[in-house]
Amino acid sequence: RQRKENQLRRQKKKQEKEGNFKKKKGERIAEIKILKLKDGEDILESLGEFALKNSINHALIKEASGKVKDFEISGFAGKGSIENISDRNAREVMAISGQILVSKGVPNIHLKLSVSRPGLNSVSGLLLRGKAAESLEIAVQKSETGKIIYA
Repeated sequence: RQRKENQLRRQKKKQEKEGNFKKKKGERIAEIKILKLKDGEDILESLGEFALKNSINHALIKEASGKVKDFEISGFAGKGSIENISDRNAREVMAISGQILVSKGVPNIHLKLSVSRPGLNSVSGLLLRGKAAESLEIAVQKSETGKIIYA
C-alpha cells in the first residue's frame, strides 16, 4: 500500500511539472512567453524587439489582455472596400491573433485585433499602428519553423 501511495505522489508531481496533458516521447511542449507592455509603448515595435531578444524566428500571437490607444486598424468596410479606422482613446482588446516572422534579422509582424467601442460595438482588422494603454500583455507562442505546414 505504501508503495502505491508513493507511486501516486510521484505521478502527481510529474503531472504538475509537465501540465495536465501527456507528452509523447520526443515531443516538445510549445513555448509561450508573455510580453508585458507599459502605457505608451509601441505594440508592433515592441513585438519585433521581443522576437529578436528571444531568438524567435517564427511565433504565433495567441491572446492578449489589456488596452490599446492611439491605434489605426485597417478592415473591410463592406462591398469589397477597405477602411482605416483611427482612435486615440484607450480601448479594451477583445481578441487578437497574428504571427511574427523574422527574416534576415528583420521582424515582420502581422497582427489582427478586435477592440471595444462605445455602445457595445467593436472594430476589428489589421493593426497598422498602436500603443499600449495602461498595460497590455500579449501571449507569444514560439514555433519551430521547420515544423510549420501551410495548407
